[in-house]
Amino acid sequence: MTTPMRATIVPSDSFCSVDGVGFSGVNMTSVAPEIHAVQWYASHGEEEVMDTITGRIIGNRTISSLNSYQDVLTSYWEIRAAYDQEQQQAQEEQVIVEV
Repeated sequence: MTTPMRATIVPSDSFCSVDGVGFSGVNMTSVAPEIHAVQWYASHGEEEVMDTITGRIIGNRTISSLNSYQDVLTSYWEIRAAYDQEQQQAQEEQVIVEV
C-alpha cells in the first residue's frame, strides 16, 4: 500500500477519503478519542484535536507520518477493493447483457 497523496479521516463519521475517493463505514477503533479529523497532504498533515468532554476543537497538531492511521487506511482499502470489485462485476454483467 502506498502513502496517499491526499487523505481525510473523520472518525465521528467513520469516513475516510484517499485521493478524492471516500467511503463511510471505515473502522476507526484505533483512532485516539481526541482526534476530530486528520488531513494529509502528500508528505505532511494535521490532526485536529478536540476536548473529549466538551467536543470543542482545541487545536491542530502537525504530523509527518500516517503510521498511527494504518489500521484506518487498511479498513479503507478493504472497503474500496470490495467496491471496485462490485463495480467491475456490474460492468462485466452489463457487457454480457449488451452482447
